[in-house]
Amino acid sequence: MKNLFLTAVTIAIVIAIGSAVKPYWDRYWIKKEIEVAAVYGTKNTLENTKVFLLNKLKEEGYRISEHDIYVEKDAKNNVTITARYSDRISIFGKEIQKLDFTVTVTEREIKEYY
Repeated sequence: MKNLFLTAVTIAIVIAIGSAVKPYWDRYWIKKEIEVAAVYGTKNTLENTKVFLLNKLKEEGYRISEHDIYVEKDAKNNVTITARYSDRISIFGKEIQKLDFTVTVTEREIKEYY
């Protein structure tokens, strides 16, 4: 009986830790998606870049709206994308904490000369 109780407590702790780490794990992958979109944006228009990023985020299941994404491009084709979104730490359906994230990525156009 004691082993069953310890197993249940251990599983609950693992689930709690996984739930607490998930928003930060998602932020890492969202940043990677934004980096890909920023590289794409160095060769494309701002509108196409934003649509590309929104499609990638939707495909991966992230709920970030177009109003939360800001895309800027300068004369030298340096692209800066900023995304603001909220995520929650919840354990067993109960929200523990709401987190606000801001992810900013800047990429510059690289011209290859052969």
